[in-house]
Amino acid sequence: MPLTIFKTKSNLFAQIITRLLGGIILFALLQISFVLYTYLNNIQDLGQSLLTRQSQEIAKSIHLKGEYLSHDKKHNIHEHISDARIAFAVYSKAGQEIMIHGPYDLRDSLMPPVTSVSAETRRDEYSNGFRLKGIRKVIIDNHPIWVSIVIEGKGLRPFTPVLITEIVEHVALPIIPLSLFILVFNIIVVRKTLLPVTNAIEQIDKIRPDDIGFRLDTPESPVEVQKLVIAMNNALERIESAVTSLRHFTADTAHELRTPLAIMRLEVDKLPEGENKLKLINDLEGMTRLVSQMLDMAYANALVIQNDSQANLGDIAKDVINQLTPLAVKSRKSITLNDLSDGTPIYGHTEALGRALRNTIENAIFYTPEGTSVEVTVINDRKISVRDHGTGISEDQQKTILNRFSRGSKKSTHQGAGLGLAIALQIAKSHGGTVEFSSSPEQGCTVILNLGKIVPNA
Repeated sequence: MPLTIFKTKSNLFAQIITRLLGGIILFALLQISFVLYTYLNNIQDLGQSLLTRQSQEIAKSIHLKGEYLSHDKKHNIHEHISDARIAFAVYSKAGQEIMIHGPYDLRDSLMPPVTSVSAETRRDEYSNGFRLKGIRKVIIDNHPIWVSIVIEGKGLRPFTPVLITEIVEHVALPIIPLSLFILVFNIIVVRKTLLPVTNAIEQIDKIRPDDIGFRLDTPESPVEVQKLVIAMNNALERIESAVTSLRHFTADTAHELRTPLAIMRLEVDKLPEGENKLKLINDLEGMTRLVSQMLDMAYANALVIQNDSQANLGDIAKDVINQLTPLAVKSRKSITLNDLSDGTPIYGHTEALGRALRNTIENAIFYTPEGTSVEVTVINDRKISVRDHGTGISEDQQKTILNRFSRGSKKSTHQGAGLGLAIALQIAKSHGGTVEFSSSPEQGCTVILNLGKIVPNA
């Protein structure tokens, strides 16, 4: 089984932070190893640290009462060393014994107080362990005292508190704040560094299939992201070139097919009436409509609207309905128009808007049943709706119905190319508008063309 199944997906930011944390942990482990190596190779220093630590713990049990020092018997010194025997004595500055504690066989090894040094350590090795003894000078409330200690044990376990203290003081305490600072600093730097990548991703997500001229903004830094964006823009440029060539080929092919189709129609009209002639005519009409839609799509892709272009949706709707009424009558259907506009013109291209509306109404004619009507409503001066009474559009088809070559209900006998609404959408976008639709099963479909801006003071 491939090992890749155990890999989890994570973004680049998370990977960088994870590796940074791994580096910090590795550095901490190296520091701990260095501390352990240093002490384990210098047992004398380890013993001195243990005696110093224990003398400080013992001093915590000594309190000043007036001019006298006393011992707090509640303070249990045995809790601070594992697997070891300990004896200790506390002396005043003058050498007077304040207290003594521990096994009697160890008390004989306690070192007497001295005035020439403040600390002394001796270590004796035995076959079954070691004996560590020493004396330390400790200050309590400005009163110096002497603490003499003997520790008997074996192995390294008695030194565990010292090792832990050294690791905490020399590794954890310095590394934790430094690591937090480095981590926060790197988070800020990494986020700022990856910001161009995030911006590029957001721009790429906005690219639409029909937006072939889109290019990503090239960031000033870093160089790696610049190269990535430039490579992406080069790829988009190659795609645009290929799509443009394909569109030109489609338009040229459609132009070349119009004349042969017209000649074929004239020849078919000369044939005697019959089922074969009717079938040929239907096929030729379908091919002619496909060629017409291919030309409309090429026209929509190359559409440029002048700033002073004006159009009137009410007039456009009347002209298109007059053109398509014969098609509706031939199909035993009808077209109705309800013009609610006040005749205010919009910024727009009259011919292009006519093509968009014609393709939309043609679609409705093909999908509405015989004996019903296609209802065209000019809602206002920049919005027009077309409703049919067909089987509607399923939820799955609604997601792609505005895409090129996407067909509506499969129950319809009409075998179109699926370009009608795509043409309408492309022309609507050229006018700063969009195409919306609503549909319910067996209740038909309503397509709304929301087009352009109203010309002020028209």
